[in-house]
Amino acid sequence: MDKDNIRKMADTITKDGDSALEHVRDVADNAWEKGRQAWKDLSVQGKDAMAGAQKSTEEAWEDAQKLVQKHPGKAVGIALAVGVAIGALLAFRKKQ
Repeated sequence: MDKDNIRKMADTITKDGDSALEHVRDVADNAWEKGRQAWKDLSVQGKDAMAGAQKSTEEAWEDAQKLVQKHPGKAVGIALAVGVAIGALLAFRKKQ
């Protein structure tokens, strides 16, 4: 092999390396952009889900308030029963 052939081979390898590097950069840029877009989409979905959950919670709270106002005796009885049940569970747990 003479020097000209070695130089041609080195130039070819360099060009191939540059092409490969450019391809890697393009792939990385595309992956980065897809990741950013996916993050934006998930962020919007998360915000929408939180807004929906907040609305549902507010509606459930309003319904509970109306139910207590409509049936105050039942509400007190249910609260008493729940309190007794929790107290019994805690007392049973302490014995163990």
